[in-house]
This record gives sequence, C-alpha cells and structure tokens, in this order.
Amino acid sequence: MRGASLLAHAVHGLVDSGCVDRVVITGPQSVHTECAKVIAEVGDSRVVFVPGGAGRTESARRALRAVEPRARDIVLVHEPTRPFTPAESIRAVVAALRSGAPAAVPVEPVTDTVKVVDSYGDVRRTTDRETLRRAQSPRGFTAEFLRSVDLAEALEFVGVSVRAVPGHPSGARVDTPFERAVAEALLEERQ
Repeated sequence: MRGASLLAHAVHGLVDSGCVDRVVITGPQSVHTECAKVIAEVGDSRVVFVPGGAGRTESARRALRAVEPRARDIVLVHEPTRPFTPAESIRAVVAALRSGAPAAVPVEPVTDTVKVVDSYGDVRRTTDRETLRRAQSPRGFTAEFLRSVDLAEALEFVGVSVRAVPGHPSGARVDTPFERAVAEALLEERQ
C-alpha cells in the first residue's frame, strides 16, 4: 500500500505510538523474507524478528520466550491486517493495562443489523447490536496475566476478563480486495 506492506504500516504505527519499547515481528517461514525487509525499512533497533511457528499462538509463544517480559511489562499482540490502527487506540490499550486491567482491546460498535441463520440459511433471529462490538487490535495483556493463563485462550479472550477501550474506524481490518481498495483511497486522501 503506497509502496509499503501492511506489516510495515502496522510496525510504524506501533513504533510511532510513543508507548512501545520493543516490537517483535514473528510469523511462519513463509513470511520471514517480508519480515526482514520490514525491519530493514523501519530501521529502528527496537524492532526485531523471531521465527514463528505454524500458527498465531505458537508464534506468540516463541516471541514471548525470546523477549522474556517481566511481570509488570505490557504485551501487545497486533495484527498486520490492521495496519492503520491509530496511536490513540494503542495508547488506550496500554493505559487500561496500566490502570489494572489484566487484558484490554479496542472495540467499535456494530452498526449493521446482525442476523442468526440456521444450517439451511434461514434467518432465525436478529441479534440486538446494542451490546455487540467489533474487536480490533492490538490485544493487550500484562505479562503477569499471560503467565497465569493458557495463551491460546487468552488470545481469543476465552474465559478472561477483558477491558474494552474505544477503537477507531481506522483500526478496521484490511484483508479483502475491497478493504484494500478502501485503505488505498484513505491513504491517498491523507497524502
């Protein structure tokens, strides 16, 4: 996007947020070359690469083992498919963790009508969107909390208390061709 990968935009956003001391890029073998390119492009010694595993959870485990965070450290898990997460969303997650939340995530209200369908494709009910939120990224945790739970469940927020902080429309996922086209248009408008 505009000469930079989604990963590069995401890393720049974390580094530029003003509240991140270190960025660990990790992923499966298939992305190692891109990760090395991004690290060289960013040119910041706080950004390092750790070879990841086959999936997100194993990659996160390897990153945590490599950096060995202290109990009071804050760990953010950010998705490169959310490359334009604004600094205020990142700072809000960090602030929630510093105020005592064990886990935090930026969220946005769901504005579409959500239908529940059965296996035949028939609509069975409409879900009340008043309490629904779209989770964004980064997902934040205290290192102490991560040591006390199953990492896979923590990353999915299964059975854990998570503080919701205000998200931002710019924190939306960029994955499909349509989402990429929208992101390109927004980048062009910013420039």
